[in-house]
Amino acid sequence: MNPKDTAIWLCLAWLWGSSFLAIGIAVETVSPVDVVAGRMGIGAAFLILILLLGKGSLKMGWRGWLIATVVGLSGNVLPFLLISFAEQRVDSGLAALIMGIAPVVTLVLAPLVHHEETLGRRKIVGALVGFGGVGLLVGPSAFDDMGYETLAQFALLGAAFCYAFTALFSRRFPHDKPMQTAAASVLVGAVFIGIISIANWQPQTASLGSLLAILYLGIGPTALAAAIYFYLIPRIGAGRLQQVNYVVPVLGTLLGIFILGEQPSLNTWIAIPFILAAVYIVTRKA
Repeated sequence: MNPKDTAIWLCLAWLWGSSFLAIGIAVETVSPVDVVAGRMGIGAAFLILILLLGKGSLKMGWRGWLIATVVGLSGNVLPFLLISFAEQRVDSGLAALIMGIAPVVTLVLAPLVHHEETLGRRKIVGALVGFGGVGLLVGPSAFDDMGYETLAQFALLGAAFCYAFTALFSRRFPHDKPMQTAAASVLVGAVFIGIISIANWQPQTASLGSLLAILYLGIGPTALAAAIYFYLIPRIGAGRLQQVNYVVPVLGTLLGIFILGEQPSLNTWIAIPFILAAVYIVTRKA
């Protein structure tokens, strides 16, 4: 990569890695539904602005809007809700680590959707290593006490499966204008979660920190990250772009430690190399 693309790639890693920190701050005084509604509303506005400045439009036809609806719900609304719910109960660093399993899940499930893919020995080993790391994070006593913390950890796994499904769906049903799909999907998601937020509105006193975190989530990890993602894919390729998955879990953990004062357990430190190794095994070229 040239220096410009490297800088933009690092920016993307920061946006995705810092999103867990921002969510952790946002849900301190704002409900998960309202956090998601706020970030998606802001994100939709910025993505549409970026699209219009690039002389694009939201004229996509029924097929394009159907794809955008599925992506908006499975790739935005549902995982955002699950992660926001989870971070009310677990540390942001733990959330970032568990979500690091998403690319492993995607490549393991790919043969079920794309018949040209095969589940070879390498992917099986990668999956075992990755889920072994998640098992260390969740802990062997998870099923003995199904409390809120355990439910939060399984919610994070659910979010990882949502991202895996969205990646496979988008590959199976591509749209010729991906930036258009990004803007439309976030818009659909914003409308959907906005209706839920209004219908269940309850008075709450949001702190300035939570409001700023929601603003950051909307502009940065939602809108700007989507624009960067679709800018980099044709320039550096999907393979090199997905190497960002090595950085995001570690960055999310470190930000939780240094900014929120989180104290990861010994299991967390042991799980980090397991998850990174799993991502490497399943994403490297044979």
